Amino acid sequence: MNSEDALIAGTPTPFLSRLNLSNQQVWLQALGRSLCQISAGLVYFYIPLVFVNQVGLSATSVGFSVGLSSLTGIAGHILGGVLADSPRFGRKTTLIFSGGVGALVALTLAFTQTLPLLMIASLLLGLSVGFYWTAADASVMDVTVPEERSQAFALMSVAENLGNGIGILGGGILLTLVHQSHQALFIACGLIDLAFVLMVQFTMPETRQSHAVEHHATTGLLIALKDKSLLIFILANVLFTTYIALVNSTIPLYFTNFVPAISGGAGATVGSTANLFTWCYIGVGAVLQLPIAQLFKGLPKVRVLMLALILWAAGFALAWATGTVPSAQFVWGVVTLCVMSLATIMYKPFAAAIVAELAPASLRGAYVAISSQCWAIGYFIGPTLGGWGMDQPANVAAEFWLGGAITTMLGVLVLMVFNRVHEAAIAQAPSSNP
Repeated sequence: MNSEDALIAGTPTPFLSRLNLSNQQVWLQALGRSLCQISAGLVYFYIPLVFVNQVGLSATSVGFSVGLSSLTGIAGHILGGVLADSPRFGRKTTLIFSGGVGALVALTLAFTQTLPLLMIASLLLGLSVGFYWTAADASVMDVTVPEERSQAFALMSVAENLGNGIGILGGGILLTLVHQSHQALFIACGLIDLAFVLMVQFTMPETRQSHAVEHHATTGLLIALKDKSLLIFILANVLFTTYIALVNSTIPLYFTNFVPAISGGAGATVGSTANLFTWCYIGVGAVLQLPIAQLFKGLPKVRVLMLALILWAAGFALAWATGTVPSAQFVWGVVTLCVMSLATIMYKPFAAAIVAELAPASLRGAYVAISSQCWAIGYFIGPTLGGWGMDQPANVAAEFWLGGAITTMLGVLVLMVFNRVHEAAIAQAPSSNP
């Protein structure tokens, strides 16, 4: 038994039995993800609402600023992959770097009143996010076997949803208590990032294992960049991540500014939008993530992603209806968020499991770093286009979502191409990578 097997040994094969805390590594990663996502939920949800509706910046400029985080996110993912695969640093140190930079972002946002300072904070945010996701996903791959990775990443998604929900709902409560002072909101976010750093330092072991063949950091990245299957899969993932970015950064602004009836009163408020988003998008995802992973684990993973695209198309059409149908707008909004939640939870664990299948064990950090560029690209495209759309008249803002629905057809075509290329690669090299 090698050292990597030892990390996984002793855990029962059925995933549900593993929820008895028998795999401490997975649970530690889940707890860390919840903490990290409480902070992320605060930042991504409240930046558009605070800096458009309170500070007075335009939706386009704020959306562009948030999108800038994707530019440094590219560097963050690549550098995070290099550090995570490095014997000198590894997964643990990279996670600590992520939390430290995140705390600096929160402190900067707390005192931001101008667009240039918001842009600086967004650039730092990209580094923090890139470091976290590369190291965290590689750590989950380290401590799980191939048959269980879809379910393990589903558990990570539950933790992510819980963290987002706590962050968004708690942020709304905090804003009410401090009379809409965003300084207190972002200072609290920084304290959460520091708590994450302490947790990683004192409770998480290093999961990176030594391998017989150790690749130089840049060599690993080059190998990943030459993997045709991975590159095609990234193209499909850019659409998924753009959709998720639109939900997190643009749907709240759309509901708040263009669908006043969604609050059930004369006008929508930040708090009412936060409540609806938390319970219908994040809450539904947290409750249904594990059952959905179990339900679809027998299907080919690519087929599950195609079904997710169909749900995204339906969700965007429902978002259009929410802003155009004059009656029952609250109901339309609830259904919209629930459908988008289902689309999201069908995507995340199965996409991560596909990347794990593609990645050699010694190059997991590099493969996650390259595949994670879809998040950087998606979180640039989504907030930028979404901010532009929300600066338009109400009818254009509503029709913006129909354009999103149309793009899902492109996603299906790309996934079909990926499936053929990946199957051909498996036929040429039938040995799988644990």
